[in-house]
Amino acid sequence: MEKVLEFRKEGYNCAESIIKAVNEDTNLNIPLSIASPFGGGMSVGGTCGAITGTLMAVGALKGRNSSDEKNNTRVLSKDIINKVKEKFGTIECIELKRRGVTCEEIIKYTYDTFKEYTK
Repeated sequence: MEKVLEFRKEGYNCAESIIKAVNEDTNLNIPLSIASPFGGGMSVGGTCGAITGTLMAVGALKGRNSSDEKNNTRVLSKDIINKVKEKFGTIECIELKRRGVTCEEIIKYTYDTFKEYTK
């Protein structure tokens, strides 16, 4: 089983699972606690935690450190979101659940997409 799915099985939410796996795979140290509020679609069924966690990881890897720099994460974020929408038809947690998409399925897909786009 992939690490990202093992973390979910250990009790981490979708966003935390992504951040924990990214930290291990990239030797980053993104605070896991920053992802805690994003599980369950920000606790209200909104944007899926796997997606918000993935976008946090994009920012940590590719984000800018000053307003003088160009924000190169916008295109990458848009591409990842669009790829998820193409596959599942939505990025909203509550809608994903209604469509029968499991947390494990969306976590694996978004994490694989993240790795694909950040090679």
